[in-house]
Amino acid sequence: MHLYERIYLDLRRLVEEGEVRPGERLPSIREAARKYGCNKLTAQKAYDLLSAAGLAENRVGSGSFALPPGSGQAREGELAVSVLSEEFFPYGPAGDLLAEALKSERGRVFSAPPVRGVPGLRESLAGLYRLPEESLLVLSGAQQGLELCRRLFGDRARPVVLAEEPTYPAALALFRPSGHLPLGSEGPNPEEFDRFWMSAGPGPRVFYTVPDLHNPTGLRYSRERKRALADLARRRDVWILEDDYLSETDPSSTPRFADLVPERTIWIKSLSKTTAPGIRVGLLSAPDSVLTRLENLKSESDPGPATWLQLFLDRFYRSGLYARHLAACASAASARRAELDALLSRFPGLSRDPASAGWNLWVTADREAAPASPPWAEGRHFGSNPATRRSFRISFMSPGPSAWAGALGRLESALASAYPKV
Repeated sequence: MHLYERIYLDLRRLVEEGEVRPGERLPSIREAARKYGCNKLTAQKAYDLLSAAGLAENRVGSGSFALPPGSGQAREGELAVSVLSEEFFPYGPAGDLLAEALKSERGRVFSAPPVRGVPGLRESLAGLYRLPEESLLVLSGAQQGLELCRRLFGDRARPVVLAEEPTYPAALALFRPSGHLPLGSEGPNPEEFDRFWMSAGPGPRVFYTVPDLHNPTGLRYSRERKRALADLARRRDVWILEDDYLSETDPSSTPRFADLVPERTIWIKSLSKTTAPGIRVGLLSAPDSVLTRLENLKSESDPGPATWLQLFLDRFYRSGLYARHLAACASAASARRAELDALLSRFPGLSRDPASAGWNLWVTADREAAPASPPWAEGRHFGSNPATRRSFRISFMSPGPSAWAGALGRLESALASAYPKV
């Protein structure tokens, strides 16, 4: 694969996964050239491909801007991108908190942020996610955390990466796993996990996983499966990249890998998934053995989210407003899931695992279809086996309340066209 093709695929997944939303500016050609170590002409070829695919619009003098997957133009109510609509955000009370931060923190509100993050926010997040404060690194989104890990493990030798099937497309693009394990209803099979590492070649060993409210399936590893995999990771000298996608939307007493094998786990979290797409803040927790190296890598490229945003988020969590916001979103999600279940029940060839939860539906069809412009994220982005390719993800919290009825109508029409009843 040529380098410009890799750049194109990475940019494409940023758009298709909602890391860059419709209308938002993509990284510049100069930034891409610097990141991939190439000249601007190579990066330009990747952007030309992205534009030809209808995923970006090039504006002279302004840069490239994302378009909704499969549309070629902005469209309200898209169900393909896994984001929480900004319409759910509590603007009124949040505005009061922001004004308070600007007034009371005047001496530092526009100062450069500490590399590890504003101490107050780190303390709030440590309590919220039950992690040691000293292990935390505040990021400019979870994607930065994945990129830091790629650099951490790829600096000296190509890492041997194992991932679930299906899994998060941006991780596939970034890590290019050398092996995949079927997910299963309780998680990957420990025996297959062990066999893979027994035959793995040289290089750092890394297992990328989304074990709680998995993206895209919404499934959760069982307690027993996690313990078995944690034991094997320790025995086989495997690092676990634990991507905490939406666990706070459906809390569980099941321990995380960060709890079971903390000395071998790097835990990564996006805060935008449960706040608003524009809040580009992430969180990473890592053991002392790699935390300083990750901190140094971060300081080389990005100081992190603005201080004022971190000060605001600290108040957002401490005030209880976040908890109320999350409860309101959970109520809306429950109602929407019920509507979608009723809709899908009218199509006998479609099914989903009743144990799944979260804000996505992973739907599997009895045959593969290729609709021209589906409102969902197609399975081919999440893996390559036949069952994955027959599936698709509906991200039902991406439309705001004002757009939900229209999005549901478009979905019904698309389903009827792609999977007509026999």
